[in-house]
Amino acid sequence: MLTRDQKTKYLTSPHLCPYCGSDELSLGKTTITDINRTVQNISCQQCKKRWTNIYILAQMEEDEWDMKRRDIRPKALSESE
Repeated sequence: MLTRDQKTKYLTSPHLCPYCGSDELSLGKTTITDINRTVQNISCQQCKKRWTNIYILAQMEEDEWDMKRRDIRPKALSESE
């Protein structure tokens, strides 16, 4: 079982296995469980441990896209018209 410190360390480096430190992780599909929560099953190819990441909506940022020109850059980065 992971300690609180191991869990905290994983939250700052989620690309590394919290058990062995390997970066050989397999990411499962994400599943929306309710309006503000999504989960994803993760497994380590090296130590074979498995766990679930829980994603909770914490913030959003708005981008204004120029859909008329099909410009994929945010308007703030586009050239002046």
